[in-house]
Amino acid sequence: MLKIDRTKVDASIKDMVLFTATKKVLADYEKEKQVLLNRETGLNERMAQLQEEHTQLLLDREIAKDNTSDYIYLSKQLTNTDEEMKIIVSLQEQFKEDFKGLKQKHLPIIRNSYSKDLSAKSEFRVNETVELVRYELLSAIADYSREVSKQREPLMPAIYEFLHDEELMETNMGFRRAFEYGSEHLVFTGGPGKSVISKNEIFSACGGNLPSGLTKPKDVK
Repeated sequence: MLKIDRTKVDASIKDMVLFTATKKVLADYEKEKQVLLNRETGLNERMAQLQEEHTQLLLDREIAKDNTSDYIYLSKQLTNTDEEMKIIVSLQEQFKEDFKGLKQKHLPIIRNSYSKDLSAKSEFRVNETVELVRYELLSAIADYSREVSKQREPLMPAIYEFLHDEELMETNMGFRRAFEYGSEHLVFTGGPGKSVISKNEIFSACGGNLPSGLTKPKDVK
């Protein structure tokens, strides 16, 4: 009987394209991050290789301990390997700092871009929409109820002849109840203290969630 026209809302949802600027700045961040990650991968691979070489050199030097020239040569190789490993450890620490710096660089850019993109959500004016729906709903109920009362009114002079006959009403209480005040009003069984739409239900919907227990009512003809 009363239905909200969602045509424009559904069209807006269908055509919605948000966060285009944020996607771009995130792509820029990912591109720079990948350069750092490639460097980290290279450092880790080289470190693993050097660790294997270091272990093998130790074994070879132990075997060659009776050969002075070989022992000296392998010791020099170990020293070179140790030095390169120290350099890589330093570069790995530098990588952590560079990665942190990259995040610090992009953090304000992402935040500002996201805030600007997200501002588009204000196109759906929740407060105004809720007030309009509330007004239309209550107006429709009141208009319908007034029309019932209007069409009932011409009947009442004759009905009152029966209602004012106390002797007759003593044995026809059902007739009196049928015409008691308010019987012509529409019936709402929402329960005491239950609003048609509560703030919490609206907050839930604003978060993209339907209130718990909410089900689509059967079509009212």
